[in-house]
Amino acid sequence: MNISEETRQKAVDYEVESIHYITEQIGPRESGMPKELEAEEWLKKELDDNGWADSSVIDEFTIARHALVGFTKVIGVILILGALIQLLFLIPGDAGRAASIAAAAIGLVFAVFSFITTVQEFLVYHEFLDYFMDRTKSHNVYAKYEPTGEVKRRIIFNGHVDSAYEWTLMKIKQNVMVGVLVVDIVCLLAMIAFTIVSLVMPGAAWPHIVVACFAVPFFGLFFVCNFKVVVPGANDNLTGTMNAVAVLKCLKESGIRFENTEVCALLTGSEEAGLRGAKAFAKKYKQECTEIPTAIICFDTLRDLEFLTVYDKDMTSLVKNDKDCSILIDKACDKVGHKLLHGGVPFGASDAAALSKQGLKAICVAGQDPLHATYYHNTRDTADNMRPECMRLCLDISLAACEIFDQEEFGK
Repeated sequence: MNISEETRQKAVDYEVESIHYITEQIGPRESGMPKELEAEEWLKKELDDNGWADSSVIDEFTIARHALVGFTKVIGVILILGALIQLLFLIPGDAGRAASIAAAAIGLVFAVFSFITTVQEFLVYHEFLDYFMDRTKSHNVYAKYEPTGEVKRRIIFNGHVDSAYEWTLMKIKQNVMVGVLVVDIVCLLAMIAFTIVSLVMPGAAWPHIVVACFAVPFFGLFFVCNFKVVVPGANDNLTGTMNAVAVLKCLKESGIRFENTEVCALLTGSEEAGLRGAKAFAKKYKQECTEIPTAIICFDTLRDLEFLTVYDKDMTSLVKNDKDCSILIDKACDKVGHKLLHGGVPFGASDAAALSKQGLKAICVAGQDPLHATYYHNTRDTADNMRPECMRLCLDISLAACEIFDQEEFGK
């Protein structure tokens, strides 16, 4: 595929300039809020006005933007109350015995509810607390670059436009965040165990004392995120967003149209609110994406070149992404002469997970140091803290994937 070095480099330069513009002129893009939509409208205008897309739409959907990470504050309140109520065992006599049994039962219910909430919201990204929280409108941009003939196959490049709330503990140090969460999870499981012991052994004081002490580490849940600070989100994930735009830009400016392969850019909203944009896209376009061979390549946080990885497993490695898409990326990497690592997302999830769960063929490619990403979900994620060489490699891989996808029978 004849796309010149100059065209590719100009596309990367455009990516960098655009990320500077979005982060500095539009600003942080809270999920489901006006700045997210403003950035998406600007991107759609760029695609339309420059002729990089033949058609584009903005699709609307409803989200609860605080549910994903906000659950930590909800269960924080519940767990602290459940722990402190154990002090009712101090009431003397029969009344105290009855109160201690009631306290243990309440503590058990609160702990079990908190555990279920954690699993539903953060482990499997279900909409669990969403219906009880403030809801707003979020949006996706879906742009298409048509083939010269009938559409017989489709490849979609994805990145999310929104940026995250600042994770307060992550800004201190990543290990601090991990440590606090691990301690709180251990205390939550122990609370379930010790409240059961209290019910089995009514009158025993020590289980109540132990559970009451858990109130101290549970306060750490209030410092997981700060809703008042939305991060710039240059690397996470305007790099992935602009990669999708740059693919269409390179094809158009090189005069390349495939005969039967449609190339698309999917710029999702509300990934940071629980992959809600990807879920909304899958719900609306599932039939379109399953009636002909369709590959969706999700790029996220294209910064740490040495950690650039094809994530075959996603959503804390509980969801398998598509094998055929993974093979496609491997072939593209062979074509550009740079093999990528393969692995599973150890914590959290990408848009690819939401798409894969809905039966679409998707894969995630991300370049983030899993242990020492000092910019992750905090105000250090600025346009001055990017690595264009990683963005260039991902653009080359994307363009190679387009060519291979067009020439070979996908999934064979």
